[in-house]
Amino acid sequence: MSATPLGTPELSGPDMQLRHLLLAYVMLTYAFTTSMWFIAGTWMGLSRKAASDWLRANLMAGLALVLLLMDIGLPRPVCLLLSSSLLILSSVSLRRGLQSFFRQPHAVVRQVLVAAIPTALNFLVWLPMGLITTGIVSSCLVAAAILVKVACDTHTVLAREFRPGTALAADVMLGITAFFFVAIAIGALISRFLPTWMPETDTVQTVLAISASGLSISVCFVLGYIVVMRLVYRLQHLSQHDSLTGLLNRRAIENSLDKEAQRLQRFGEIYSVMLVDIDHFKRINDHLGHAAGDEVLRAVATILKDHAREVDRVARYGGEEFCVLLPHTDHEGALQAAERLRSAVHRTDIPWQDEQICVTISTGLATAQDPDEPLHALLKRADDALYCAKTEGRNRVVASPARQVA
Repeated sequence: MSATPLGTPELSGPDMQLRHLLLAYVMLTYAFTTSMWFIAGTWMGLSRKAASDWLRANLMAGLALVLLLMDIGLPRPVCLLLSSSLLILSSVSLRRGLQSFFRQPHAVVRQVLVAAIPTALNFLVWLPMGLITTGIVSSCLVAAAILVKVACDTHTVLAREFRPGTALAADVMLGITAFFFVAIAIGALISRFLPTWMPETDTVQTVLAISASGLSISVCFVLGYIVVMRLVYRLQHLSQHDSLTGLLNRRAIENSLDKEAQRLQRFGEIYSVMLVDIDHFKRINDHLGHAAGDEVLRAVATILKDHAREVDRVARYGGEEFCVLLPHTDHEGALQAAERLRSAVHRTDIPWQDEQICVTISTGLATAQDPDEPLHALLKRADDALYCAKTEGRNRVVASPARQVA
């Protein structure tokens, strides 16, 4: 297959002005998107590795379009193949950025080969043989295949971490961009066999520049959205979870308790509350240091969470005290759950340096059955039961007497 003449006609007057306006539009668009990722990765510290990959992807995509619009002194076939190669590199960088963002493994060797082989073919085979159209078509198809692969690899993780709508939006934008590259390849083939099919070169370049810039902004918007939403979700998680143990914090468990109290009032669904305290925790801090105490807190939190039911809510209530909410659980069921947690902690030795730390817990239990009982009264009953467990020798479960329903 031989290439059609690809020389750029001499422009003057309105045509030259249009070319300059297109070039300015493209440079401003890609300067904006590139600056966005530079600020996000450097100054704001948002997903730095991913932001740097997406910055490079924008730079290469913008440079590819600039090469089509501006005469830099190189032969036109060289500019076309260089632009095609930059599209592949841009797609590879986009994929690397998403892999970094979702902490997926990088197939570095494969990515290098995907970028290097088409580029080498462009300049070592197609250019010397004059097969410029072949280079353009193959490069565009490779770039489209990379984007389709990106959409397939990231759909599941996007839907799991964010929402299915976010995954769908990303798939749509990547799919449109891939279709755009396929359309360029088809257009190159048609113009190769039907030279009079697209006689108005300026119109084609205008559509190409505006479409490519619009797609770049749209893709950056989707990527920026998932970066910001991850930040929002992390802030929400920090506001509701304890930083040391990863459990719910006091405010979050109080919100859950309030919801359970409302269910009891409306539907009569009983629930139980456990207040759990680590026995002799101050001795651990005094003899082994606060680092050992933190390790004990983390270990006990893990045991409580692992041995609780999926519907239960476990929280760090303050200091060495934990709160466990047991929805849809009566007095007997709560006693069994509390004994299961107490036994699990007692059986576990917590490694610390050259020794094993054995800890026990005391538990106060209260079951909510009366819709008229205030929440603070329920917690007071559980706290009194915990105090009794402490005074009766620790490492035991004490249940508060059930409050009679009026």
